[in-house]
Amino acid sequence: MRALILSCLVASGLGARAAESLLPDGNFEQADPANPAQPAHWQKPDGLGAQWTNAPGAAHGRAIRLDTAVTEKAMVASWTRAGLTQWIFPNPADNPISDTYGLSFYSEAIPVQAGQPYKITFDYRGPSGGAKVWVRGWGLFQGEKRRRWETAVECRVAHPGEWTTITQEFFPTKSRPEVTEMKVMLFAYHPPGVYWFDNVRIKPITGAEYDALRKTPAPAAHGRNRPAP
Repeated sequence: MRALILSCLVASGLGARAAESLLPDGNFEQADPANPAQPAHWQKPDGLGAQWTNAPGAAHGRAIRLDTAVTEKAMVASWTRAGLTQWIFPNPADNPISDTYGLSFYSEAIPVQAGQPYKITFDYRGPSGGAKVWVRGWGLFQGEKRRRWETAVECRVAHPGEWTTITQEFFPTKSRPEVTEMKVMLFAYHPPGVYWFDNVRIKPITGAEYDALRKTPAPAAHGRNRPAP
């Protein structure tokens, strides 16, 4: 039954899935008008550890590929070439980036509506338990915009070599009413290897849907809805 549901999701088409989502270009099919090498509404990929490229499986078009087997030194060199200076750290080593920092890839911020629960759905392919998809919320705290809330979805899958659709509910303002915007962060770490993400969607849901999803066993472990430290 679950395989049938996943097949129906794929057959529904990438355009329809993107249109129903609050998150722009979650299917990674649009280029940034200012930079054709960058997906619209997402950060710039360095081209080595993080790539925006053709996905395995014809139905998926383009997707985000994170390779955590790349060494720290190679990643720092790649970030430097790409001008991504915010990611550069001192004294990089020869070990895979999976052993320490992992790799992340952020969306642009989208608004959060007060009192509104949501669900995030995404397609994942890669080692089970080696990746997470975060939703992180920002709001004013002591007069400054700070990260005030986050939830993490564990990417635990039965078949790492196949695409799996994962869904989880979340409710930013339930515990942090000051949250006004959120970003999605794709994150991969250990074991060192290749991780794929596609069709990231965020939709508002009703309170009843939120409560029902909280009670429903998920194919991946439920993440954590919690205030940020």
